[in-house]
Amino acid sequence: MPDGSVIGVSGVCGTLAAEWRDIDALASDGLLSSAPGVLREFGFNRAHMANPASGAGPLVLAAARAALEDAALSPTDIDLLIWAGARPESHVRPPRGGTSADVFDGFRYQSAWLQEELGLDNADVLAVAQQGCSTMFSALRVARSILISEPSRSHALCVGGDVLPAGASREILYNVISDGACAVVLSRDAMSDRWVGFRQISCGFYADPIERAPEIMAAYFPLARQVILETLDAHGLRPDDIDIVIPTGVNQASWSILTRLVGIPEDRVYRRSESFGHTILADNFIHLHELRRDGLVRPGQRMLLFTYGFGSSWCALVLEH
Repeated sequence: MPDGSVIGVSGVCGTLAAEWRDIDALASDGLLSSAPGVLREFGFNRAHMANPASGAGPLVLAAARAALEDAALSPTDIDLLIWAGARPESHVRPPRGGTSADVFDGFRYQSAWLQEELGLDNADVLAVAQQGCSTMFSALRVARSILISEPSRSHALCVGGDVLPAGASREILYNVISDGACAVVLSRDAMSDRWVGFRQISCGFYADPIERAPEIMAAYFPLARQVILETLDAHGLRPDDIDIVIPTGVNQASWSILTRLVGIPEDRVYRRSESFGHTILADNFIHLHELRRDGLVRPGQRMLLFTYGFGSSWCALVLEH
């Protein structure tokens, strides 16, 4: 491997909104489409809910500070900041109040606010959007590419978070949605959680998740299997070479199906003690944070991260601890 092309995860943190409501409370408030019993069978029991008026900013700020601490880096060490958000309102600061719309509100970017809050004085700033739940994967992909192509840069901070609007349904295609955020520091020559391979399959046919919902559900497993197997094959790996599958928080049964289709033993899927639902783009990194923090992954073990995002994109990422 060429000098300087080893990129790894030097720091990571995922966080959930502190307040939560159980399935029965969500149902009584009309925030679910399915019966509580059905969702419990799918592995859901609660949703973490942030204050919509505050937006994703506070969650992202907390995750970013913790990721920097995990990486043992100061804010001035960061050369690049990438903000990721699946929903459009996640990219701008909350409204300042009042009833009249101001065109400048759309230019009050969360990325610039975070740069100032953290004191990232040496960082270039950009944002990634329109990838749904796979937006954070895209942010990491962009960050790695910039680190490789610009040798003067050593550390990139990728952050992401989404908070659903007030009164929005907490169920999307039989999945319960929580508010959360994550932050990942990618660093040159960081050998822990080294980037091994990435693959994305995008299909614009599924651009409308309302009109194409049945087609999305029909295509989910075939394209998930394809993107995972193509990722492994491109890097000379077999399904059995994956030691840990780091899932999203979607329907737990779907991971049993997917691992059988791919040929990875089902017991390699990381299962946390209690489901928090699906946070749109932070799930995989909440789990990676827990695995690292609790010493549940050993040096040399390979981890597979997979996600699907509206738009639609299927993504697979392999890391080696």
